[in-house]
Formats: sequence, C-alpha cells, structure tokens
Amino acid sequence: YSFDELKQILQVRCIEEQVEMTDDALELLTRIAQETSLRYAIHMITTSNLVAKKKKSKQVELVHIERCHGLFYDVHRSTK
Repeated sequence: YSFDELKQILQVRCIEEQVEMTDDALELLTRIAQETSLRYAIHMITTSNLVAKKKKSKQVELVHIERCHGLFYDVHRSTK
C-alpha cells in the first residue's frame, strides 16, 4: 500500500473503533505501518486509545502512539 492508502485505512479503523486521533498521531501511525505492518498499526489504535484514556485525554496524541510503540514490539524488532 502507498502512504496515502495506509493513512486512509487507519482513518477508517479509527472511525470504526470510535477513536479520535490527532493529525500528528495519525501521521506517525501511518509511518509505523509502512515500516512494520498494517496489522501492527491497527492494533496500536486500540492500545494507544487505552493509554490516552488512562491519561484522561479525549484524543490519541503523538505521545500515546510513541508510548505504545515503545512498549509493544513488532515482529521485526522482537527478533533482533
């Protein structure tokens, strides 16, 4: 998929999961999807939303994506 296609898929998933995400967070998540996998990025929507709720934020922000990316390894990073 292209960057724009990945971004659109992730936007649809956010809508389906009723997750509000800032533009910066969506950009980062899309780059992560390019570098790792779309499946990994889709799972990050849910986990990042949980982190955002814990921090009493109404939207998933860049820091929430970064936090989850640091906590949960994708296949490529876990085998290094």
